Amino acid sequence: MLDEAVLVDTGAILAIYNAKDAYHEACKTQSEELLVGKSFTCWPVITEAAYMLRNHTAARAHLLGRVHSQEFALLPLSGVDVPEINQIFAKYHDQQIDLADACLLHLADREDINAVFTLDRRHFSVFRRANGKALRLLPE
Repeated sequence: MLDEAVLVDTGAILAIYNAKDAYHEACKTQSEELLVGKSFTCWPVITEAAYMLRNHTAARAHLLGRVHSQEFALLPLSGVDVPEINQIFAKYHDQQIDLADACLLHLADREDINAVFTLDRRHFSVFRRANGKALRLLPE
């Protein structure tokens, strides 16, 4: 079991529910190693994932059940967080990042979380926390 806080991104969630995804087994295994109470995400990620699973109602329902049971606990975002999220968009303007990615990077700083469960190596390998450190990307 992984005994550290981890942020969960959309691509990893989708791979868990898609047996045809090249990273399905790695993500499924990784998700089983995450501890309840230490796996976090946010509404923009869940919104993306739920939309992508719109034709897979059982998978979407299972995902929402995982959110409800706190397997993927939602970290709150409010208007107070907007300036920092907007700064992330400005800093990485050349990367064309989406709201979910910007929110996760902001949450990494705000909550002092160093690991992200993601398949998005393109963005998350470039991102740096406010302290200049890279995020640990899972699965490794």
